[in-house]
Amino acid sequence: MKFGVGVDYSLKALLMLAERYPTGQPTRVEEIAERQNIPENYLRRLLIELKRGGLVASQKGPSGGYLLARPPSRISMADVVEIIEGDYNPVECLDDRAGAPCTRDDPCAMRETWRQVRDSVNQILRSATLQSLAEKRKSALSFSI
Repeated sequence: MKFGVGVDYSLKALLMLAERYPTGQPTRVEEIAERQNIPENYLRRLLIELKRGGLVASQKGPSGGYLLARPPSRISMADVVEIIEGDYNPVECLDDRAGAPCTRDDPCAMRETWRQVRDSVNQILRSATLQSLAEKRKSALSFSI
């Protein structure tokens, strides 16, 4: 039930882009990697996936780089998890893509509870947008000064 490091790195990179969103200026991969302490080659692969998923856009050239493809208020943590890891399911039997919902013949006493866990986590991830995360980060930074 643990999200991989790809989700964490993607969110760190996207949060940096969200904070720069109002400027409309792209940010270079090298800068994101250095500031967020992310291996550059891995970050490049993640950004390609995020671009395919419609969350970021890229610009070529000397002043090129990456920027958000839509406003930070319209990108949720759930969007990132889905692009990087697929649908969140705490147990395999809830995964519709896996085929039959359950391989056992007996009714499962835990299935409904697992469904509630999945739905609760997905709701929390859907409600956390890059904008809300950026605002929390900004208030945490100004509070600690």
